[in-house]
Amino acid sequence: MKRIILAGAMALLAACGSSGNSSSSGSATTAAASVTTAGSASNTAPAATSATSGTDATATTISGTGDTITIDNFGDMPPKCIELLSSFLKKIEPAASAIQWDKATLRDFEAFTDKYKTESDAFDTETAAAGCNKYNLSGSDSKQFEQMAQLASTEAPGTLGFINFLGALSANATATAGSVPADCAGTIAAIEPYLTKGVMKDLTMAEVTKFGQLMSAVSNVCNDTESSAFFARDDVNAFIKG
Repeated sequence: MKRIILAGAMALLAACGSSGNSSSSGSATTAAASVTTAGSASNTAPAATSATSGTDATATTISGTGDTITIDNFGDMPPKCIELLSSFLKKIEPAASAIQWDKATLRDFEAFTDKYKTESDAFDTETAAAGCNKYNLSGSDSKQFEQMAQLASTEAPGTLGFINFLGALSANATATAGSVPADCAGTIAAIEPYLTKGVMKDLTMAEVTKFGQLMSAVSNVCNDTESSAFFARDDVNAFIKG
């Protein structure tokens, strides 16, 4: 079963993942690890995202098992899978409805996912037992989020803000992926303001996405000496690890 929270976390991981530059891989991986912690629900809260007929260039495919079944519409999922998802959404609804997701920080996201780790683990077990992980929904991420939001609005309205937040986060990551400076000095200059905002956990999720893209860009546009010097900076490491 394709995971909706994974879609949000994937955007962050792609932004903060380490690059091929060995000189920067240590610190870049540290950034990725921090974001992975915040996106821990990607490993614990699977959800059947919506699907549309056909596929397109922006479709994201996440395999289930060796006998994965690709379907075009959310309604083609076995009723048991939809029932389990609806039940899970209802469990997270009280906490999800209390958060202003457009202002949520990495710290907020981390606390939210940690709060429901037990329930999420149980959901993983139940959906696997029901064979839900065999199903993969085709279609663009935006339309999958849209249909997922339709389910949430009916079954657990308090989670709608969270679902829309993840959809916006995914879209933002795609829209801004190419909007980073093309030179080393410019990229590092763009990172500097973030380092004055406390620690990475104090950033909003949208800021984390942009910060991660810039960190990844350092590894791509700076030479080994420049990137090594940047990733060795005490303020950079303190910001990421704080």
